Amino acid sequence: MPDDRNNTLEGGRLSFFLQQQLVGTAKKAFLQLATLLKNATLYPPAHPFFLGSAEQLLVTLEELLSKRNEASFHIIAGELFFETLSVPVEESLSLLLEDISRKGVGGITFRPGLKRDELVAFASLMRRDPGALEAQGGAAALVSQAGIVHLLIHKVLPVGAAQDDRKDKSQKKASETYLDGIETVRDIVTSAHTGRGINTGRMQTLVHTMVDSVLENRDALVGLTSIKLHDEYTFAHSVNVAILSIAMGTFLSLEKSQIATLGIAGMLHDIGKVKIPLEIINKPDSLTDAEWDIMKRHPLEGAMILSGLGGVSKLAMVTAFEHHQHYDYRGYPERGGGAGQHPFSKIVALADAYDALTAVRVYYSIRKPPDEAVRILLKKRGSVFDPVLVKAFVNMVGIFPIGTLLRLDTGEIGLVVHQTRDLMRPRVLLLKQFDGTEKEEVSLLEMEQGRYRRTPLAAVDPNAMRVNVNQYLV
Repeated sequence: MPDDRNNTLEGGRLSFFLQQQLVGTAKKAFLQLATLLKNATLYPPAHPFFLGSAEQLLVTLEELLSKRNEASFHIIAGELFFETLSVPVEESLSLLLEDISRKGVGGITFRPGLKRDELVAFASLMRRDPGALEAQGGAAALVSQAGIVHLLIHKVLPVGAAQDDRKDKSQKKASETYLDGIETVRDIVTSAHTGRGINTGRMQTLVHTMVDSVLENRDALVGLTSIKLHDEYTFAHSVNVAILSIAMGTFLSLEKSQIATLGIAGMLHDIGKVKIPLEIINKPDSLTDAEWDIMKRHPLEGAMILSGLGGVSKLAMVTAFEHHQHYDYRGYPERGGGAGQHPFSKIVALADAYDALTAVRVYYSIRKPPDEAVRILLKKRGSVFDPVLVKAFVNMVGIFPIGTLLRLDTGEIGLVVHQTRDLMRPRVLLLKQFDGTEKEEVSLLEMEQGRYRRTPLAAVDPNAMRVNVNQYLV
């Protein structure tokens, strides 16, 4: 193996940590903006406290602007974003988001050349109540009239038909990609069973499409992994592991080529099972010791199949061999020394376990709810799974992953359809008819008079409520 096998994620980790550092700086700027706006209501424009808070904000904004042409903050459904990154804010600061939104401000862009006097003038304008601002043409017009040229106000984004149309198109594209994945994996498995050559070109094209889809809208494609197709489990599992692995790659900010390689490794991780008798693969009862010994051969069989497959990175072979070895190396095949488990193997192991836990197949009478699967992964960090990657995986899928049914304190039932910056407060689709026709989505971050409008109480078993979750995710 090459010497850099454990450094494959180094660039991704650096990007990930730099991204978190950027979020931290953006949050600092927002906190300083909150202080400036508060001071504007307490002190006259020439007061040292007021001017000092403007100076502090200016320094942080200059840091954000040092490597970009502009620094943009946006408020969307109670969430704060810096560019495309979600910025966590405390509940007390959510009042500021609510107040800014009421004043017709959906975002603020700061540009190089910004002066302290412009910040002071902007904060002074924002002291006015929403009615007064609207009567005078709105915050954006007043900022322009005041000669503030390095600060741009964005209007509150409406949740309208155009957004719904874009979401529908994104979901349709993701669904088409998912179904194409099922057919592609079916072809791969059939080819491996019969000894025919695997169509690596089709697989490469599919995985690159998956990468593009996840980069465009991660939740749209990842949400489809919540669909459980009992009759298609063998094929759907490989597609799900590929999607979840790709999503992890994007979450860790890997290079696009690395993400594609990781996706192929995820898709082919279980290819060795074509060499295991179907009566063992599909046995509903516990395996005997002899049968389990046969089952444990599939990582080696997979590595052997992939070792002779052209057009596929050798990392797919490595991942197929290592994905059951465990973080503490108490899994199988037994480790014979040498370099440690490859990071891609650790990622695929997480994706494999999560999808297996939530699956409907012959091994389980019912699947585990997504939130319970997350808790199992957390419990096994440091033993079966890499603790750092478990933390990243949970941050990606959320405490309540897409497809989780929640009971809210309002008495409503919500289906998780999108993650937010708060792992405990996702966006949910409110279910009323339970027939797949519902359209109303709300963020559990939304506040009213300083309090959350809705709070999740507990996850609900969709089987107990006879809710077909699949109809909402396709």
